[in-house]
Amino acid sequence: MAMWVSNTEEKYWEKSTVDEAARRRLNGESAWCMDHVKKIKAAGGISLNPEHGSDTAADQPWAIDESCMAKLADTYCLVTTALWMLPKAIIFVLPMLLLNIPSMVVIRCYAGSFKPGTDEVKRSCGYWLSFLLAAFCYIPAGILAIVMLWLDYVFYWIFGLVFCLFTFRWCAVWKSMRALDPYRNGPWIILHIPDLYTALIGQTNRQGVFEVTYTLATCLYIMPWLKYYMNCNPWLHNLDHRMVNQISTELAEINPLEHRASIARDIISRTKHKPQRASKLDLWSFVPHYPYPPPGRRYAMGFQQGGTWPKSFLLMVHTTHANRADGGSTEQMVLSNTCSYPVYRVMLWYNNPYHFYSGWVEAQLTTGGVAQPEKAEGGEHPMWLVTAPTPMVSGRKSFLGTGFIDRFFDYWLPVFVHEMRYSEQRIQGRTHEEAVEFANSRYQEVHSKDGVSRPIKDKMGLDKYGGKTALDDYTLPELLKEQERDIENQDKAA
Repeated sequence: MAMWVSNTEEKYWEKSTVDEAARRRLNGESAWCMDHVKKIKAAGGISLNPEHGSDTAADQPWAIDESCMAKLADTYCLVTTALWMLPKAIIFVLPMLLLNIPSMVVIRCYAGSFKPGTDEVKRSCGYWLSFLLAAFCYIPAGILAIVMLWLDYVFYWIFGLVFCLFTFRWCAVWKSMRALDPYRNGPWIILHIPDLYTALIGQTNRQGVFEVTYTLATCLYIMPWLKYYMNCNPWLHNLDHRMVNQISTELAEINPLEHRASIARDIISRTKHKPQRASKLDLWSFVPHYPYPPPGRRYAMGFQQGGTWPKSFLLMVHTTHANRADGGSTEQMVLSNTCSYPVYRVMLWYNNPYHFYSGWVEAQLTTGGVAQPEKAEGGEHPMWLVTAPTPMVSGRKSFLGTGFIDRFFDYWLPVFVHEMRYSEQRIQGRTHEEAVEFANSRYQEVHSKDGVSRPIKDKMGLDKYGGKTALDDYTLPELLKEQERDIENQDKAA
């Protein structure tokens, strides 16, 4: 059984207790990737260019390429995407959706056996029996997923080679290929199918079996194309590494650091929440679920649920949990210079087709750095992603690239912070009404932009926004009333 670590004074994550090969195995790392991030760290922590400095609280300087060639590449990408993805949807989406149902029924039956408040799934005899049954039922869907993936590869090569044939950008292709190299050799998904089964158990306890069945099907249908052809395409775009960091507003009233981190971890990693929290998470347009690793390693695969119906999907990720001590190791490379206490490292490997980004991501508590001291004691989400400087994938109004994700987390993080404050107040014994009132009084959004997103100083408190907040977007009045009744009854019983 893994140990749990909580000693911030000694910065346990910086101490080496096992050899490098053992650490890579326990953490799910590759030598290629670690060499790359160590070079970034040595250059300051933002990029390989020392001129970008060392304050990771601010985004890396990044100019959008507005040239005719960049716009041509974006247009070609969108047109050829339509040429392939529309017939692919007609042929494959419904069969994939139907073939997902048998295994998801097994998963839902097993997930229903867990009591509300269960932290993690124990891989017992019953677990493995249900896993084998679900895996057997999933064989037809798995075969179809492999067929779709290989067809994506075929059209990726055809469209990419045709573009290069007419633009003659072979040298640029070679350079862009090298930008992807650090993220090519991550742990293979096929070797971690039980992790995905575990994550789906938790996911159905959040979103429900019907929504998860649908989002898994859309993941298998669309993610490989979004990743390889639209976001990380060396044949069309000049790829490089871009660092962006999203930092929440401060959370200084939740102390100590270990306790603050444990609340965030409870929201994200718990297998089965109580109904009132599960129903809230179900409304969010981003719901990360990173189950605790099994004994013997510090990382496991998990999911991120993104979007809102019907534009919703799952994303697969590899997550290293900073507080695990499996194998006698607590060492965890932290690339951010503004981290005060690590929680997760989320790896987006290039050889993982089912997440549309490639890169290194951290989720942790922050000092705010030089650029954002007003956000000290908050949470940060720094991302070092492989991307291109074209408007389609880097513009702030883009629909899938680094500009989009930087803007989205500025939008979503105040909602997560609100849930953390509410949870802390409940832990302290406050009533539901008192906890809501306190969390509402501290609600604050930011002016979202490249570089640094400043808090809206004159709008501290939910009542200052006139019902036009991300939190309001995720709240259904009827559901809220039902939650309040349930919580009130539980408080009376207690």
